[in-house]
Amino acid sequence: MAVQITADFKAYQEQITSTLLSVTRNASAVANNDLSFHRSLSDKVSRSLDSQNANFLRLTNKLLKAATKESSIKPPTIQDYDGVDDHWKGIVDVIDDLLEKADANLDDFNGGITHSMTPPRPATPETPHPGPRMPAYRPSPYSSTPKPQARFQRKVDNYEAGPWKPLLKSKPNSIIDLAASLGSEDTGYHNPYTPEIQQYKYPAQLYEEAEPIEFEPPENSQPTWVDTEAGVQAMLQELSAAKEIAIDLEHNDKNSYVGLVSLMQISTRSKDWVVDTLQPWRENLQVLNSVFTNPTILKVFHGSTSDMIWLQRDLGLYVVGLFDTYHAASALNYPQRSLAALLRKFAHFEAQKQYQLADWRVRPLPQELLDYARADTHYLLYIYDNMRNELVQASTPDNNLVDYVLEHSKKECLQVYERHVYDRDNGLGSDGWMKLLLVRDTKKLDKAQFGILRSLHEWRDQKARELDEGAVSIISNNYLFNCAWVKPETKAQLFGNRELGRASLYVERHCDEIIDAIRRGKREGLEGPSIDEVIERNADKLSTYRQFKHTNPKAKPQEVQQSVAATMQKLLRNGELREAVGPDVSNEALTGRIDSSFLWGGTSPSTVLTALDSKAVNQALRAVMPLHYLVNTNPASNAAMPATAGEIPDATELPQTEAGVRVVQEPDIDVPFTLRDRNRKRSANELETEEDQITTIPADNSGQFAVTDEGKVMSSREARKAFKQARKEAEASQPFDYANAQSMLHPAPQPEPLSTNTKPKPLNPFAKALDTSTGARRNRLGKELPGKSHTFKS
Repeated sequence: MAVQITADFKAYQEQITSTLLSVTRNASAVANNDLSFHRSLSDKVSRSLDSQNANFLRLTNKLLKAATKESSIKPPTIQDYDGVDDHWKGIVDVIDDLLEKADANLDDFNGGITHSMTPPRPATPETPHPGPRMPAYRPSPYSSTPKPQARFQRKVDNYEAGPWKPLLKSKPNSIIDLAASLGSEDTGYHNPYTPEIQQYKYPAQLYEEAEPIEFEPPENSQPTWVDTEAGVQAMLQELSAAKEIAIDLEHNDKNSYVGLVSLMQISTRSKDWVVDTLQPWRENLQVLNSVFTNPTILKVFHGSTSDMIWLQRDLGLYVVGLFDTYHAASALNYPQRSLAALLRKFAHFEAQKQYQLADWRVRPLPQELLDYARADTHYLLYIYDNMRNELVQASTPDNNLVDYVLEHSKKECLQVYERHVYDRDNGLGSDGWMKLLLVRDTKKLDKAQFGILRSLHEWRDQKARELDEGAVSIISNNYLFNCAWVKPETKAQLFGNRELGRASLYVERHCDEIIDAIRRGKREGLEGPSIDEVIERNADKLSTYRQFKHTNPKAKPQEVQQSVAATMQKLLRNGELREAVGPDVSNEALTGRIDSSFLWGGTSPSTVLTALDSKAVNQALRAVMPLHYLVNTNPASNAAMPATAGEIPDATELPQTEAGVRVVQEPDIDVPFTLRDRNRKRSANELETEEDQITTIPADNSGQFAVTDEGKVMSSREARKAFKQARKEAEASQPFDYANAQSMLHPAPQPEPLSTNTKPKPLNPFAKALDTSTGARRNRLGKELPGKSHTFKS
């Protein structure tokens, strides 16, 4: 059905909706049929299904390419059905990009977003999207760009061991001097500004609404490029007079083992600076600590978790007085919390995301990268003004959102950079192989494959240290796992197997070392532990990994019904059982009576319950426990009966027996209930005699029988039957405990029979060959009976 676009949007929408519903119904109907069975019956059906699958894959790849035509996202190429799962992350990235564009277009269609403190204003002219041929300046380990770390005054040492010592040489704006707050190699080094961060008091203006200060249109000025120490000093003088500054970093982790801070952007209300942090003297940027740690200047970041670490590691810079707009977005429960989303929401600016992962080592910096870097801080102070007002408006006396943001911002500043130490045996650490295992389905890796994975991962780490390159640039994670699966041991297998994927230039250059690492890992893996053994050995340390947690920490703990007695005790505490049985029966008698019996013995733990079914439990208790009732055959005497089961009259206040009325007393609690000899079968006359004895009791005698709510007197046999029925209904309402049930595939071993003096008879396979009386009926052979092979819908 072809969809015709008409001027009437509502009709067009209804037409699309009906078409999608029809397609969905047809797809569901096809999925409900046994396609595999039909495929095995008919070659024509099999070829048709293969053709349709190929058509769907071709359409899917075309859609992915069309969706990413105007963006820098590289669409995944799906070769088969399993390719959907293999490239699922890439597909999600494409869909997320489409949803963000749709959200932006809807905002533009609705006239933008207005703020309570700011009148509507015309949107900033939309930034032009670069064409598909515009370079994205992607980092590459094979590029001709010289390594800037080779010119640094402090040479890079990727093999340095021991705790990392902060680069800080002086400590401006200090409460405790540098020597006392730094620590030592024996005790460990600390964040030198920990006392200042913990004692910092944010200004009162953060808790008050104020009119947002408009940003200067970017076309009215150009950012100041800072690549000299004189330019740093000039910038420092202007920053010292500001009350708020916005800061952001651009990082490169593809062409260095630990990474490089390649650019720093700083903005005030009226000016933007872009600082080149790849200069040989870049550690002299520590002079900015006089501003970064100044308690009178507020520093605004977005998503500062990595920024705080990078500033310490590369530049020796620390921050006191941080306001992180990411935590503000979290406190306000924004659905999208990225900086690009905030730029779109408040500044109506569309960030060019294709430059986010650009190679920021390029010098001179292209104009496209310069504009992108400047935009990260140019609008950030205006975003901060609006978010601060929203935080103040949404705060309550019991829940101050401003305090939430400032508390989490302080935690970001208190971070301490730690040098990466490679753990070969356990794979722990931020760059260890254990983290890769926990985010992938690696349960099927055998010992040899697991050993190859660890050996290749170790070789990759050592080679990255040697060449000062990013580990992923040496061998990608996908290629690493593919080598573990395929186990190539020759050059032909390494370069001739398509399952491995595309090999990097470093794989081609060092193929002999890789093959040696694979062979060594396979040999060591067969003699070493399995994946499960390593995970179990480090279970306590792995609890910090989010992927390793299988339980939801916010989920309520499940209730466990350990026995009927435990259930009754719970109901007694809640008051439900006491209302049902009355005040005359003690708690000990109730729980003790059910805790053990001669009929069922001691009670055992039952199933795991998410919630107690009070109705089912009360029904079971009502069947097993005798309730006090006056059975009256005279309607005129109904006033003598209790109104409810809980209103149990005292035994001494029972009314006098009259004609047609008899009193049914409760049996002694201490007397256990037992059955008769079950090994002897009773005749029908005996059972009939028992019924007669129950129904022909004189009115002035008392019996020890159970009585229902309707006043019916039950015999012991009927009481047992009623109890079993009630117990079945109670058990049916509870979920089956699959975790504790006995395994059908692996039953518990049975005790061996007692040894006897008799010798076992020799096995005779033909002993029962002639036991059958008649042969098979030939008229049934080879004939398929109707209804026996109906396995699919006709």
